Amino acid sequence: MTFGKALQEIRRRKGKTQREVANLISMDYSYYSKLENDRLGSKPTRETVEKISDALECDDLEKNELLLSAGRTTEEFEQVAKAVSEEPEKSASFNRLFKAALDLSPDKLEEIVKDVEEEVRRLKSKE
Repeated sequence: MTFGKALQEIRRRKGKTQREVANLISMDYSYYSKLENDRLGSKPTRETVEKISDALECDDLEKNELLLSAGRTTEEFEQVAKAVSEEPEKSASFNRLFKAALDLSPDKLEEIVKDVEEEVRRLKSKE
């Protein structure tokens, strides 16, 4: 699905008009309309997508849908990519972890994430 179509569907579910969303983020209405109708030569920046998702009060799933349809990633994912590039010895492990995670159900993945977060808290409390 294109960014514009994803944005249009979410905006309509939220019961807002294009003009309302544009006004909430101080964006020119015609620019917003072009975004939603896929009439721009480029995709919006992550920052623009985040402003729009905040104005629409998107949940995490909706925000990620908008980011992905715009060809963007979350700030957290970019931080992971940067950390991996700065510590190449971790790169292979992260690649294996992400590849394995693709085959997990959302519930199982969430369970593992919570376990890892708990382990990190435990290790930090020992410092």
